[in-house]
Amino acid sequence: MPTRRSYITELVTGIAGVLAAGVGAWMYFVPADWFLGGLVEGWYYAMFIAAGALLTIAFGVLARKNYVEDPTLTARVIVPTVLALAALGGAITFALFWIL
Repeated sequence: MPTRRSYITELVTGIAGVLAAGVGAWMYFVPADWFLGGLVEGWYYAMFIAAGALLTIAFGVLARKNYVEDPTLTARVIVPTVLALAALGGAITFALFWIL
């Protein structure tokens, strides 16, 4: 069943994921004597986990829409799938770092 092609979901989740990763990277370098320095210790892990989850959703939706349009394994399907798996692996890795 064909789907309507809309990039809104992909763009919103992708941009939110990139912004979350940027905030996480910024919080990694915030000094501890900053007035929110106590929150900084674990927040960058949470932001990296959120970024990985959001990017996994965005690339997964893109891969599925590309597969529905052309149901063969082409580069349009494989590349977003690999990127979604890499983002999921990054989110799981940072979750393990945060737990340990």
